[in-house]
Amino acid sequence: MKRLAVVLTLAACGHPAPRRPSTTVRAEIEAAETAEKARQHDRARGHYLAAIAAAKDAASIAYARREYAETLVSWGEIAEAMVQLEAVVAADPGDAAAWNDLGVLRHNQGDDRRAVEALEHARAAAPRDIRPRIALAALRWQTGDRAGAAAEYQELLELDLPDRVRDKVKWALAELAKPQP
Repeated sequence: MKRLAVVLTLAACGHPAPRRPSTTVRAEIEAAETAEKARQHDRARGHYLAAIAAAKDAASIAYARREYAETLVSWGEIAEAMVQLEAVVAADPGDAAAWNDLGVLRHNQGDDRRAVEALEHARAAAPRDIRPRIALAALRWQTGDRAGAAAEYQELLELDLPDRVRDKVKWALAELAKPQP
């Protein structure tokens, strides 16, 4: 029993608990979301900005700015959402979801080179997450990089995919294998 306790203690030391955003930041985000649900957008914005101002550690900064970015997208404020997502990945370079969202927004703004960079960061941060891989494959295909798209889709087949996604990936590979006119 004593040996098990030592092993468990050593295992716990090897994997620090993920850091949580501060209580103040979480409270401001909750207030922002409540205001947003009530369609009090100016009040929501004030709470998001207060959360960002109160954020002093990386976890709080990433959380506050990611939540604000999500809302900015829903408001159609894409340029500012991108600024917030850039701050998220600066605070937490391993935030795959923020990299993915940044890649999608960059593509939608016509910056495909930087979109690919962001999606590659997302893929590296979460290699088993299919979202950045699908987006990267589609972007490569759309920009004429058929070989790159095929490679991305082929790698997707190595992951645990829902059947409908697996079928779509196989379809995409078959289309990419066809000779171009």
